[in-house]
Order: sequence, then C-alpha cells, then structure tokens
Amino acid sequence: MATNKHAIIRYRVIDKCLRQTDRSWNWKSLSEACAKELAISTGLKTTLSERTIKGDLRDMRSDKALGYYAPIEYDRKEKSYYYSRRDYSITESPLNKSDSAELKGAIGLLRQFTGFRHLEGLDNIINKLELLAYESTTKSDRIVHLAQPTSIPGQKWLDKIYSAIKSKKAQTMTYKPFGKKASQVIMSPYLLKEYDNRWYVYGLQHEKQQIRTYGLERINELTNSLQEYAPNTAFDADSYFNDIIGITLQPNKKPKKIQFEVYNPTINYIRTKPIHYSQVEIDNGSNHSIFQIEVIPNIELESELLSYGESVKVIKPKSLADKMAKRLGRAAGNYE
Repeated sequence: MATNKHAIIRYRVIDKCLRQTDRSWNWKSLSEACAKELAISTGLKTTLSERTIKGDLRDMRSDKALGYYAPIEYDRKEKSYYYSRRDYSITESPLNKSDSAELKGAIGLLRQFTGFRHLEGLDNIINKLELLAYESTTKSDRIVHLAQPTSIPGQKWLDKIYSAIKSKKAQTMTYKPFGKKASQVIMSPYLLKEYDNRWYVYGLQHEKQQIRTYGLERINELTNSLQEYAPNTAFDADSYFNDIIGITLQPNKKPKKIQFEVYNPTINYIRTKPIHYSQVEIDNGSNHSIFQIEVIPNIELESELLSYGESVKVIKPKSLADKMAKRLGRAAGNYE
C-alpha cells in the first residue's frame, strides 16, 4: 500500500477518534489508534512518532491541498485534541469550488473508462474520494458493481492523441485496418470517442481532405507530423453524432425514418431503453408495437437491431429491411 494511502488511513482514524468525545486524545493515544488500524488494514506493524501525528493534525487543520480545514483545537489543561464543532467530520466535508471545477472537467472522461494518466489537479480530489471509499468499505459489503473492462484496445495511444488535439499538432500515423495492409496517413485529430469498449479518433485526413474515423487498436505507430495542423472548421461533435448510432457516418447522407416492429416480451425493454433519442411508438397491439427512429443507417444500427434476434423486424425503408433479411438468411445458413 502506497505511503499516501497510509496517510489517508491515519486521517480517517484521527477523525474517528476526535469524534469520540467521551475520552481524551493526546498524540500518543492517536498514534496507538492509527498504528492499530494500519496493522489491521495493511498487515504492517509500525510505530508512529509525535512528529508524524502532529504533522497529520496540522495538515488536517490547515493544508489547502487537502481542503479539510478541520476545527481541531488543543486543550492545554487536559493536554488533548478535540473538534470545536461536534458535528464535524472529514468524511462529510464538501468539495471546495476548485475541486468542483476540476471534477467537472474530468467527469466526461471518467464516465468513458479512460486510460488517461495526466488528469492534472485531481490528486487531492482522488485522495478525498479514496478516504470516503475506504470509510464505506469498513462499514458494509459492496452493493454496486460497475461492469467495465480493465483495458480497452488501443488505450495506449490516448494520452498522445489527447495531447495532440490540445496542442493542435498534426500526426503521422501508421494505420492497419483489419484484413488489410498497413499504410501511412497524416491526420489533424479533433475528437476522441469511446463506443462499445473501443476508442476512436476523428480527424481530417490531409491527403483526402475528409473527416475520417480511426480505431485506436489499429494504430501501429504515431508521431508528430511536420505538416501544419488543420484547424477544425466544419466538425461539430454534437451535431455529428445526433443522427447516428455508434461511430460510423457516411458523408453527405441524410437521416431516414426507420420503422421496426417489436414483439413480446421485448416491447417494454425497447420502450424503457430507446435505441435512439428520436424513438417514438407509432402503433401497438396486443403482442406487438411499431417504433420509429430517424437516423442515418449504418453498420452499428444494423448490429443493434440484429441483437434482438427474432423479437424485431424492420419494416421501412425497404432497402434496410431487405439488407437485414439477407444478413439473417446468411446467419441462419451457418446453422444448417
């Protein structure tokens, strides 16, 4: 366990002790309580000096980085430490404005299971969250589990591409599509996007002068290019992704009204988890309903609809219905 984790445990123990007003706490009794908890938590037996405990008390009281500002006072007569506010606890101290600003900037990245290593300014917030997490694990069993991969393919390129977008530097990339030979392209990157546990970068391909999508797991090499970065003048992420499901967008295509029939017991699932924000229910019967979405057809839409198997049937447009029928026919043929 890292040294900062030891400090977190000490802060938690000192906080717990000072909230116990039925006894006096001097540096020695605080040291013994901290050592006991460290032995239980880490398996390591240690002796904590007066300097360490008094340093912890000082940090809890006035360290701006920690931001606890604990109301710790010293009773000279009793030779003990105490909280001047009985309702105070560092595990309930709110994030300050600076913390909140940093956290808001990181939430979008953290939601997408990032592999970014340089989220500057978050160390203090993470320490606070670690303290709260440690406190909660000592009280009850785990009741929430988030399903997420330990490593997303191509994650090693995240930091470099992120920095390139931020510093506006064009990149020379060796890219190998699945089933094809590797080639070298020059790109001005504009956006990183995670979808279905894979990372993608959107940017201007210099030779074609078109916005292209590249899967990070297919990048073999990435270096700064000597070519100038092409500023983003036409790519708006919000509008770009409004009309599609997933990440694939064909240039100059317009959204179409897609109608599909859904059968029990999948109807309520589709109702409560729409395929797209434009989804509306236009008809329903005793054992089926017809839904409509307005999107640009792409491979991700097909995969989404196919994932429901026999519970979903595409009605319109006919071109998509025919394509789905052919794919299902080929799939059925694999079982013959």
